[in-house]
Amino acid sequence: MKKSIIVPTVCILFIMVAFAAPYAEETLKDKFPFYPSLITTESGKPVKPSDFESPDICMGCHPEIYAQWKGSMHASAFVDPVFQALWKLGETETKGFTKQLCGGCHAAVGVVSNDIVFKDGEFQASDIVKEGVHCDVCHTVKASTFLETPTYEPQNASIIVAPGDVKRGPYKDSESPQHDTAYSELHTQSKFCANCHHVFHPVTNFHIERTYDEWKYSVYAQAGIQCQDCHMMPVEKAIEAARTMKRPQNPGKPSIMGPDRDNMFTHEFVGANFTVPTLLGHKKHAGIAEERLKSAAALDVQAPQTGKRGDMVTLVVKVTNVGAGHNLPTSLTEVRQMWLDVQVKDAKGKEIFRSGSLDAEGNIAQDARIYNAYAVDKEGHHTVKPWEMVRFEYNKTIPPKGSAVENYSFVVPQDSQSPLTVKTVLRYRSYPQAVANLLLGKDAPTLPIVDMVAKDVTVKLN
Repeated sequence: MKKSIIVPTVCILFIMVAFAAPYAEETLKDKFPFYPSLITTESGKPVKPSDFESPDICMGCHPEIYAQWKGSMHASAFVDPVFQALWKLGETETKGFTKQLCGGCHAAVGVVSNDIVFKDGEFQASDIVKEGVHCDVCHTVKASTFLETPTYEPQNASIIVAPGDVKRGPYKDSESPQHDTAYSELHTQSKFCANCHHVFHPVTNFHIERTYDEWKYSVYAQAGIQCQDCHMMPVEKAIEAARTMKRPQNPGKPSIMGPDRDNMFTHEFVGANFTVPTLLGHKKHAGIAEERLKSAAALDVQAPQTGKRGDMVTLVVKVTNVGAGHNLPTSLTEVRQMWLDVQVKDAKGKEIFRSGSLDAEGNIAQDARIYNAYAVDKEGHHTVKPWEMVRFEYNKTIPPKGSAVENYSFVVPQDSQSPLTVKTVLRYRSYPQAVANLLLGKDAPTLPIVDMVAKDVTVKLN
């Protein structure tokens, strides 16, 4: 008698998912009423902007959290001048296709209420929409629809919002005289953040931004460290989490009327974006971003102790991602710039080697070792416009606890004075200066650069 073969249900489901055909656009429009954003409401119908509470009301009981949020990238999500410029360009070039797609994360209230209008070259919306990603956006999220998305992953605002009296969060025993409360396990998971920090092209499913996946396959995920454990913690706690690979604790009092908590999540939501807080004058958040950047990487520079004039000297530079639970850089890696600036001078200050300098227009020299991605359109031409991207020609980023090794060689001139000083700096800029010039035109400022880490070594000449 032949033995029967039992295939576990989970395997069958895996096979079904793995080989399922991508959704057709019409199917997606049926499933997601605010397509190409995947955000929706409980009823699947639009709600009113007034259904969402102003963060000014939340401030009454949560003043500390409100102060942390105010000035954050979440609070600035709508008014961010770089985002606004790119959004307007997309609106024009795609005939409105990107309005909902970008708005689903940057202006969720406006999308689910059909309250965003593009008129006279500007996006117009109610004041509550312009508050960006505020309290009632996140705390009215009831579920994620990631199992219904084209990639079966969280993406493009794949959330259900349920504005009303019930506010959802990470505590099981919350009580409030102002509103009802509900515990949400989703709010404690990286999957919550992934709904907006996981961006795919809605037509091709090309992964434009894949921060969540970078974390999901990392040692941080293996250790149970969530996005919230670094990005909703004081910066010193985030550094501690990366150093110890253990979830940090941050005692505090989230509500003036509530109990002291063993663990309180802060709401600055700071990552590496030093540029926009600086442009908007949010010094506190810019300062935290700078501190986070300066704790994210380590440099090791190996050089010979001695060298001879006329001979070749080789330097080996190792960059290690020691402090980020995702790749360095991450997010929109096609515009991020993390690069090595290596300069060698002799004892009289004469420069004899340089890689990674900036020209007068703020462009990085072509010989620089840059960590980012290079995106192209369907014709194979370079592009920084998300709606045009079909693939990356390369993606050179450094995974969590991973490293990149670079080799440099130069010949020591005969007239060099001993010793040689090798100065190596890992630098970071959120966008190329040329992109800022393209988007902001004559009003484009000189973008700030953060020197993440530096190391000097010397080489004596015989």
